[in-house]
Amino acid sequence: MQVVSVEVSDAVVAVRARTRSGEPAGCTGCGQLSEWCHSRYERRLADVTLAGRPLRIDLSVRRLYCENTTCPKATLGLLQGWVTPDLAC
Repeated sequence: MQVVSVEVSDAVVAVRARTRSGEPAGCTGCGQLSEWCHSRYERRLADVTLAGRPLRIDLSVRRLYCENTTCPKATLGLLQGWVTPDLAC
């Protein structure tokens, strides 16, 4: 995870972050490592407070192709098993 920016205002603490490019991730279907980027998508996480202000995390997440042609998963999102189960792709 790479923090891109942090902005603090009276209303909110906003953090922009992204999953790191170029780092391989294991497919949840077959376990094969992949670095082949399909796309990115945005997630907005807002759950806790920081110093009495709501904390918002705007997260840019990579979606990768699985490079195993026999794997039933064509793509994988990198939030799987990371933040909360309901955010898994």
